[in-house]
Amino acid sequence: MSTREATATADKPAASPASSARPSRTAIGRSLGFERSLTTVLGLVLLLAGLAALVVSAGWLGRFRALRSVLDPMVTQWLTGNRSLSYVVAIVAGIVLALLGIWWLLRALRPEGRPDLQLHGDSEGSATITSSALTEAVRADAENVTGVTRAKVRMAGTAQRPNVRLTLALQEGTNVRHVWEELDEKVLSRARSSLEVEELPTAVRLQLDRAARQRVR
Repeated sequence: MSTREATATADKPAASPASSARPSRTAIGRSLGFERSLTTVLGLVLLLAGLAALVVSAGWLGRFRALRSVLDPMVTQWLTGNRSLSYVVAIVAGIVLALLGIWWLLRALRPEGRPDLQLHGDSEGSATITSSALTEAVRADAENVTGVTRAKVRMAGTAQRPNVRLTLALQEGTNVRHVWEELDEKVLSRARSSLEVEELPTAVRLQLDRAARQRVR
């Protein structure tokens, strides 16, 4: 059996052929804003340091500065006269950098959360919808869509900004447009209504299966 796959994303899928889905990258993957920002800042600092070293070594700030050692002689003299303190500072700095690196690595590799959603009523009472309960409900509704053989659902994002990742396996010859419309009308609209939100970013992955060709004898 061969498989073709297509991925589409939308905050609110189209309800009719004339309307179009608004693209959304929220539901495709986990947010990497913090990692990207930290990497950008670190890269800029290293770039500026490299440019400063290049400018000094090229003699653009004076021939005398270009011939001087990297460390000022006064700094070298102080380090030589305070070896014990210098070793302690270097060791502490190394440990701090190592811990920061391990923390950054664990943050990047940790599994993405599956948030539980809390609904607030008109009164002071509230209700919590667990991630597993919501995904099971969406999966059951999705498998009732015409042409869908099985569905896989996963919650992602945060409790304040939840999103859904939905994988659908379609029968051969299924009309994808009809699946998309029915998915919005019967599945995603119900999920948005249950969560009391106007938009629910959703990444939809469609797997189109074809039966293996049979040889004619």
